[in-house]
Amino acid sequence: MPRVAVKIELTDEERAELDKNVKGHKVEKRLYIRSRIILLAAEGKECIEIAEMLGVSEKTCRKWRNRFAEKRLDGIFDLERSGAPDTFTEEERLEIIRLACSQPEEIKNWTLAYLTEAAKERIGHSISIETVRQILKSADRKAVVDPPNQNNMYIKTTPVSANK
Repeated sequence: MPRVAVKIELTDEERAELDKNVKGHKVEKRLYIRSRIILLAAEGKECIEIAEMLGVSEKTCRKWRNRFAEKRLDGIFDLERSGAPDTFTEEERLEIIRLACSQPEEIKNWTLAYLTEAAKERIGHSISIETVRQILKSADRKAVVDPPNQNNMYIKTTPVSANK
C-alpha cells in the first residue's frame, strides 16, 4: 500500500523563513535541503519527485516533511543531543590542574608528557596528553612550546588572562 504524503501548507512567515534558508549564503547545507523539501512539498510535489530533484532518498523527504507537519519550523532543526558523558570527574580535573600548578620534583617545568604521566599516577587511571591539554585550556592554563627547542612543551602556571 503506497504511503500518503502529508499535505504541507505554509503561512507567509514560514514561507519567508524557508526562502531565507534557501537563498542565504551562509546556511548549512542540511538546513538548505530541508527547507527546499518543505517548499517543494508545499507546491504539491511528491516525495519521489523531490528526492530525485535534490539527490536525497524518499525516506529523507518523508522524514522532514512529517517533522515539519508535526513541529512546523522547529521541525527542520536537529534535535538536541547530550553527547558522551564526561570521562573524568570534576575532582579528577581539579587534581590535574593542582598538579600542573605545583612544582615538579625531578624537572624544572612540567611538560605535557611528564604531567600526563604524573596525572595517571595521581588519579589512578589512563589519560591522554590531549585530554590533559584540554583540561588545562579549560582552566585558563596554557601548554607553551619552548621556542629554542620546538620539541619541548611546558605548562604555564599563571592564568593566560593574567599575562595580557
